[in-house]
Amino acid sequence: MSAPRRAFRLSFEVKVMAVVLVALVTLPAITLWLVDAQIRRQMEIDAQLALSVARDSFVRSLGIRTNALAARYRTGVNEPRFLTIVRLGDAPTMQGYLKRDVLDESGDDTEFALFVTVDGEVRGARRSEASITPEAFAAGVEEFIHSAMEGAERTGTVAILGGVYHVVAIPVAPPDGLKGVLVFGIHISDAALENIQPAGSEIVVLAGDKVGAATLSAARRDESLLSQLTRPLITGQATDLRRSLLQVGGERYLPVTGSFSEAPKAGTVRYVLLSSVEQRLQAFERTRRTLLELSLLGILVAGGIVWFFVRRITSPLVDLRDNAEAVGRGDFSRRIDRFSNDECGDLSEAFNRMTTNLHSSRSELKTAMQQVRTTQEQLIQSEKLSAVGQFVAGVAHELNNPLTAVVGFSELLQGMPTDEKTRSYLDRIAKSAHRCHKIVHSLLSFARQDAPERKRVDLHTLLDELLEIMAYDLRTSDVAIVRELAPRLPSLLADPHQLQQVFVNILSNARQAMEPCERRGRIVIRTRENAGRVMIEFEDNGPGIRPEHLARIFDPFFTTKPVGKGTGLGLSLCYGIIQEHGGSIAARSELGQGATFAIELPVAGEDAVVSAVDRRNGSASPFPSAPRPASGRTVLVIDDEQWILELAGELLRAEGHVVETALGGQPALDLISQGRFDVIISDWKMPGLNGVRLYEHLLRVRPEAAARVLFMTGDVVNDTFQNFLREHDLACLSKPFATGEFRAAVARVFARTGAV
Repeated sequence: MSAPRRAFRLSFEVKVMAVVLVALVTLPAITLWLVDAQIRRQMEIDAQLALSVARDSFVRSLGIRTNALAARYRTGVNEPRFLTIVRLGDAPTMQGYLKRDVLDESGDDTEFALFVTVDGEVRGARRSEASITPEAFAAGVEEFIHSAMEGAERTGTVAILGGVYHVVAIPVAPPDGLKGVLVFGIHISDAALENIQPAGSEIVVLAGDKVGAATLSAARRDESLLSQLTRPLITGQATDLRRSLLQVGGERYLPVTGSFSEAPKAGTVRYVLLSSVEQRLQAFERTRRTLLELSLLGILVAGGIVWFFVRRITSPLVDLRDNAEAVGRGDFSRRIDRFSNDECGDLSEAFNRMTTNLHSSRSELKTAMQQVRTTQEQLIQSEKLSAVGQFVAGVAHELNNPLTAVVGFSELLQGMPTDEKTRSYLDRIAKSAHRCHKIVHSLLSFARQDAPERKRVDLHTLLDELLEIMAYDLRTSDVAIVRELAPRLPSLLADPHQLQQVFVNILSNARQAMEPCERRGRIVIRTRENAGRVMIEFEDNGPGIRPEHLARIFDPFFTTKPVGKGTGLGLSLCYGIIQEHGGSIAARSELGQGATFAIELPVAGEDAVVSAVDRRNGSASPFPSAPRPASGRTVLVIDDEQWILELAGELLRAEGHVVETALGGQPALDLISQGRFDVIISDWKMPGLNGVRLYEHLLRVRPEAAARVLFMTGDVVNDTFQNFLREHDLACLSKPFATGEFRAAVARVFARTGAV
């Protein structure tokens, strides 16, 4: 099987450098972009401002020039000589005057001087270099002439056949009435534009789709310039500097456009002011290049510094990784030198401490693992013992029903007349049955795993029951029990089953300790009262306890027994139980002289509650005597064991009662529905309809019959059933029972229900 492919892997150094480089490139790039945008925006604002100032200056200069021309020509209209020539009406004389006295003496760009009579006759002159005829000029300025004929002076700018002209139209109206209109055409030439050219700007005047005049050199007035100037881009609506820039002769300009006053029949005349931004753009490019170079230099320097520190960090990390892998292979001798007085140096010292701790922890772990294995074996043994206890409890319960029959029938036979030999046999059977009864009762009490319950306990009775259980083990182990019990001992407020567990542990440990000894074992049990406390001592003549072990015998999992022979929990549990009861337990011993365990418990107070029924195992204390019921009463006995029914029938018939028996709950319901019974005796647990469900049914349909129910059971009475008995004020008779207990229990039910 091929080894799995290793996933693509980047080193920590590469990852850090990648992140740092991305940050070093991204941040300057964003900064350059912001600075670039800000500089461009500021440059555009400055250029637009300068261009706006230039346009204002150009328009103002153009207006001053136009007004000056109009004022000069307006004065000439009122000259006597000119008015005399107008009155003469001679066309050649007017043309000569306009040629010699107006055009030749003006010295400027005035190319046309026309006098248009009220009849529309054009009389005038032009300069020799003029490119159009006076008639063509007059046709181009027809709107101006028409306005002047109406008596209003008119000035403006028109485009005529590719040329751009300032037009001044002045009405000639001497006192004797309007004679015509004097029209002057001043050509806007390149030289004229240069005179009013704003500083740092170029002027282009467009006559329709042609360049009429410009301050640009002739070489720079190419078709590309004309196409750029006539595009909608320069109509004054564009605001983006980069899109509005015009390329003229290798130099970039920012344009702004405007219109001269228009005559509808004349060509549209526009002017374009071009403000050079080449110097600004070159300065901007130099600034941007400088910023870019500085940013690249900063990135290189910062990257080198970061690389140096990353290498300084990753180099110890690589060393740490190699040493950690060695430690992982079990080499705890690895150490790392402290290479810096910072967190990395602290990490190296922490690694060294870790390897030292791991070395010691590994040794401790080996020891702990050995202890865990030992403890596991002990716990397995404890589980086995627990399972055995549960099995014993189950077997003891199964013995209760047949023991009931043995005890009951043996007592019945004892009451019959017979010979002495048979009577002696019956006595032995009865005693053996009672002994089995006590053993089973003790086993049930000891094997249960219920929650602790405190009640008054007779210590001597508890010891007798315990010794009855352990009699066989003690006898077969050749261990004698010596009782040195106080004649009168106050009761204890305790859990009898927990105390039984404590006494069994102590007696079992003593028996096991004396088994290897050759002499006969002996355990002395002493009890006495001292200042409101009861003392119990267990003294054996075994080998004793070593002094080094004596101080640890109550520690959990401490044991001197071989593996599989003990859990080390017995005496620890004993110590906890006695402490919970407010008492104390101690051990004293001399090696070779046996051991003594002394237990001290507080006596029960006067206000301690005494239970009439042992709620833990369901066994009733002897029922108080009751008046004997009159004979002839009807009794129903319900059980799932036939011999229990027969025994109960014999006992009740001997009392003179009428007895019906039912083998289970369902047949019992049929009998109850057919007649009335003074007492109903029912087993608690039965297959099918059990005693509790039978009672609940009677409680619903025949509550008077439910009040006459007496329960009996061979099982342990759990908390649920005990609460049920207490809630309904019912009694329960535990199996196996003596005939006297049975008769007393039945008599109590008769007395309670008024059947006496």
